[in-house]
Amino acid sequence: MNTLTKTTSILAVLILTACGGGGSDSSSGAAQVEEPSSDIDNQGSEDTSSVQNPLRSMQDLAVPVDFDYNPTQSVDVLVDISAVSTKRAYISVYSEFQQNTDGTLTPDYSYRIANGALDTGKGEITITYAQEYTSLLAEIWFYDGTEPMQRIITRDNSKITY
Repeated sequence: MNTLTKTTSILAVLILTACGGGGSDSSSGAAQVEEPSSDIDNQGSEDTSSVQNPLRSMQDLAVPVDFDYNPTQSVDVLVDISAVSTKRAYISVYSEFQQNTDGTLTPDYSYRIANGALDTGKGEITITYAQEYTSLLAEIWFYDGTEPMQRIITRDNSKITY
């Protein structure tokens, strides 16, 4: 019986080895067959292989004079809401937001790019952000739980005054 167990085990190992037993994750059972190319197909390729493209270098690039290689932009945001409130407040600036049907704006909180505290309703924040954003959303939050004040910041209008 011991011989029968050994023989069965060896036979099972040989069968698994012969069948492959793993390796590829593909479930395709069809074999890939490479077709031999004919001389007619290669006639056109001989002419193109002898033509070489010239190598290009950085000196070959034409860049406009006014092109800015810096993909970021910095803006100083000046905040003055002292005419409305001098309570404790906090400002957050977001690069991604959605406009709701009622006109309010909802920021994507994972895109907050700057924040800071306001002292007696005034503050200043320097923001560096990607130039692809044409507008940013600033929200001024109060610690008493009232609704935040919202304002859109653009490159030309970075001052928040109420």
